[in-house]
Amino acid sequence: MNISEKIKFLRENILDCSIPKFAYLCGVTKKTVYAWEEGISTPCLENIEVIASECFTTTDFLLYDEKEYELCLPNIDDETVSIINKIVKKFSERNIGEEKIEKLCKGEN
Repeated sequence: MNISEKIKFLRENILDCSIPKFAYLCGVTKKTVYAWEEGISTPCLENIEVIASECFTTTDFLLYDEKEYELCLPNIDDETVSIINKIVKKFSERNIGEEKIEKLCKGEN
């Protein structure tokens, strides 16, 4: 994903918010967010830092196309991060299991 796709992904999937709300959180206009998401313009480094902070990720995720989403929670100790990762993994496994069950019920392989 490029930066415009990542910004839209973060807004829709991580924050689950509208363009106006995201613009407010980032301290920019709706038109600016639209331009970022459409690839018309690219946020400056200061805005990239704000986006990363608001979306609980790293600036590297936004800056490097090949970088995958990385949860970044400041001021949380390693043990808490480990617990959060285990919870996320469990929910991911559960969702995958539910998808398989649905396919089986529909007669799909």
